[in-house]
Amino acid sequence: METSRVTHVRQLLRERKYRTLSVDLLRWHPADIAEVLEDLEPSERLLALRLLPDEVAGEVLAEMEESSAREILDDISPERLADILEDIQDDDAAALLEDVPDALREEVIALMEAEEAEDVRERLSYPENSAGRLMTADVVRLRRRWTVAETLDYLRHAAQTLGSVYYLYVVDEDDHLVGVVPLRALVTAAPEKTIREIMTPNVVRVNVFDDQEIVADLAAKYNFVALPVVDSEERLVGVITIDDLVDVLEEEATEDIQRLGGSEPLGTAYFATPIRTMIRKRIGWLMLLFVGGTLTGSVIRLFEDITTQFTALTIFIPLLIGTGGNAGSQTVATVIRALALGEVEFHEIFHVVLREATTASTIGLILGGIAFVRALLWHTGYEIAWVVALSLPFITVWAAIIGAMIPLVADRLGIDPTVISGPFISTSVDATGLAIYFTIARLILM
Repeated sequence: METSRVTHVRQLLRERKYRTLSVDLLRWHPADIAEVLEDLEPSERLLALRLLPDEVAGEVLAEMEESSAREILDDISPERLADILEDIQDDDAAALLEDVPDALREEVIALMEAEEAEDVRERLSYPENSAGRLMTADVVRLRRRWTVAETLDYLRHAAQTLGSVYYLYVVDEDDHLVGVVPLRALVTAAPEKTIREIMTPNVVRVNVFDDQEIVADLAAKYNFVALPVVDSEERLVGVITIDDLVDVLEEEATEDIQRLGGSEPLGTAYFATPIRTMIRKRIGWLMLLFVGGTLTGSVIRLFEDITTQFTALTIFIPLLIGTGGNAGSQTVATVIRALALGEVEFHEIFHVVLREATTASTIGLILGGIAFVRALLWHTGYEIAWVVALSLPFITVWAAIIGAMIPLVADRLGIDPTVISGPFISTSVDATGLAIYFTIARLILM
């Protein structure tokens, strides 16, 4: 579908059928238009965007990858850009202006209407990745004394100026957040009832300076599609809506996956990330793993007497350290996910370790039995086969213990478990796993 749309847009651009293309584009959702524009050449992209009304163009830019949107912003006149940003949510406008040069940003904001310009300036004044950057100031504020009928009448009259409404927030005379009314509760309540009677007084909220990870955790925990944002005095200043919550959840999940693999988060789309940036993001951990890998060589040298005498032992080194690393990685991933969901805490470390060790011991025995048969088929002899078969349960259990402890201890120390768990497992299990293997070999063979 997307490929055919790209071809269709390119053909109309070549034939200069701009009116037809404009009509066709307006039939599509902004997210679909954004996908098509990202597959066009920069010149085609800019021309297609010029055919869209300001509001639609803004929504399309907000849906595009940062790198693609930035290329367009560099080529749009400040006057047109100001018109576009005035017609979209203030949080989307601020996000689009984040990465443009300071001079251009100030010029565009100066060209915007005073109210919209002030909202964008306020968004940009908050730290990057904070709730203040994510929120929009377009939030419904109700009073406790209003009746349901009065509130519905107010919403009907204010509908044109409001964004997406999921929850209605109740404030006092000083704008302090005192309650929330889900839209469903409002439309099903008796018209004569007051907001005070139907509101929920205990409102889950975030502070403007809270990190987006806190926002994501709360949204996931309570299954909210919007979160109110308050300042240091608990005054309602904005709301973070579902579109931004989804983006945050995706971004945080992406960062965790990249960190778990031993790489710093890219922060941009894959193809939009320069090679030099990818090198810089990866080289640090790889150098650490490289140095840690020398420990494995040191262990082999330490047991050089037995490997020289029983060379068949070396055949199984990749199998054993690979199994140990995989077992540890499985445990790390499981425990980190449980931590993220709040299913385990540090004080439960003994139970977690015992549970993982029990699981790993069973798996190790199964793998040990398979390895025993495999070793015999390779004609290494019964003694070598027993060494391999006995080593696997010990190595998998040891890897599981380390894999269970690292995330819990890191979390306890205030360190992101995804940052250190993957690399630490790789270096520690390889060296210690070989030490276990050669120690068992020495006990059986010598």
